[in-house]
Amino acid sequence: MACSRAALVLLFALFAFSGAALADDLADEQAALAAEDACLASGEDCSLELRQLRAAKKVEFEAAAEAEAEAEESEEQAEVGGARCMDDADQKIWTNGGHAKFDKDLEFCGRQCAAGYPCTRDCMKNKVQYSPGCAGCMAGLVQCSASPNCINQCISGQTPNCNACVKAKCRPKFFACSGLAGAGGH
Repeated sequence: MACSRAALVLLFALFAFSGAALADDLADEQAALAAEDACLASGEDCSLELRQLRAAKKVEFEAAAEAEAEAEESEEQAEVGGARCMDDADQKIWTNGGHAKFDKDLEFCGRQCAAGYPCTRDCMKNKVQYSPGCAGCMAGLVQCSASPNCINQCISGQTPNCNACVKAKCRPKFFACSGLAGAGGH
């Protein structure tokens, strides 16, 4: 499936970016702690910078927790609320070229959003005009293919093992969520 390759490429880019960002964060933290030590040695009050550092880490933690909660919510919605793409507006898009462009559109949005759920959902909603519920099912498909469900099989790209994993572990949830049986390129 094209979205699996896109998700994988995005995942690699995200890992590379995350590694660089983590190295920068670690260097910043080490510099802040060194400054704190120097400040303490001089007898000055240094607690403000340490409090700022702790606050920044708290914000990062809360953002990660919120993203995880949104991901869990999307999976729950996929399992509970089916046929999210079966209303008249979504079906009009689907039957008037949406099905034919599904893989291409999903790959574009997944790539642009590094396989992130909220961004991919909003991209499909804005680019193709799917309803939020339908676009959410599509974003869930991208997220699943880049998640631990299939990451080991898809780490090398769109291989037969990756396609089999997405087909077995991701598409059933997508079909249940969207009602669009038979969607997807592999």
